[in-house]
Amino acid sequence: MGSSSSLRRSLAAALVVAVVWTPSGRAATLANLYSVTVAPDPAAADQREAATQAAMARLLIRVTGSRSAPIDPALQPLLAEPEKYLSSYGDDRQGRALVGFSRGQVERVLTELGKPVWGPERPLTLLWVAIDDGAGGRALLGAGGASDCGTPMTPRMMERNVAVREEIVAAADERGLPIAWPLLDLQDLGAVTCTDVWGGFEDEIVAASARYRADAVLIGKVRPGTLGSEVEWLFVHGVERQPLPLAGVRDGIDSAADRYAADLATVGGASLTLLTVSNVLAPADYGRVVSYLERQSVLETVDVESLDNGTLRLRVAARGDARVLERVLALGGVLRPAAAASSFGGLNFEVAPGGSSP
Repeated sequence: MGSSSSLRRSLAAALVVAVVWTPSGRAATLANLYSVTVAPDPAAADQREAATQAAMARLLIRVTGSRSAPIDPALQPLLAEPEKYLSSYGDDRQGRALVGFSRGQVERVLTELGKPVWGPERPLTLLWVAIDDGAGGRALLGAGGASDCGTPMTPRMMERNVAVREEIVAAADERGLPIAWPLLDLQDLGAVTCTDVWGGFEDEIVAASARYRADAVLIGKVRPGTLGSEVEWLFVHGVERQPLPLAGVRDGIDSAADRYAADLATVGGASLTLLTVSNVLAPADYGRVVSYLERQSVLETVDVESLDNGTLRLRVAARGDARVLERVLALGGVLRPAAAASSFGGLNFEVAPGGSSP
């Protein structure tokens, strides 16, 4: 990304520490978004070709945010010749293919075709999942395993816990969706019980989730069904409550990814936009804001125009419309939309609380 300004050069020496300091923001940046792991197809005559095509199909779902991307007629050339976009190929210890694609080449084709591009900066979703084994046993999934809900953990219950977790993790990997699990430590278990999750007391769950600084919370109640596990999912995003009753295990992940992609994926080439950031009161604030902007994949260039009385003005070349850009830039916990409009026009932000370097 290109960026030039005499103001930036004059402050460079003072900003070295601030620029390299990374805040504990909420969103996650997926460095491996364009690296896909796929299991081999034993029936394929050409294992490499089959693996590369399967990896491209999964990549298109990840990057466009659309589950129907592999059957989109406009995208068939990428699936027909995935080798053209290959950057690496190898195998892991389990014999699965590790396929890497060129981000620049793939994004350029998608942009030329007018297809959405969902960058590597993605919301973090915290999962609270309670599981009923159908025989009186219940458990709550956490980062280090599962917590029983007052009944002994049977082998059958432990198997179900592992199966549900693996299905959720696999779905999140396929969609390129960062997820987190609660620690289920004393603080969590003192605030949230299995009864809270099973009973739908989402206010208590959301309050207990604040410590994880996730962008959204996904609450699931898993029980045995006629054709496998049935789940009642509830997606909590800000003040929004979106229920997904009696769905499958992976449907909660797919629903969240669909929603995020609709809000954050960009369509079309870059256009110039003016950004105004207030509360830039110290060199550390300046460095942190500029460094954060330069890491955003939705921005192709960042040029600083002025810094006057705590107000930083920048001109950026950004993909997508202003509404998408505002949502993307607000993800990381560094910036938030300003309460008051700026006289300069464009998009107006302010340094988020806690956004200043300590």
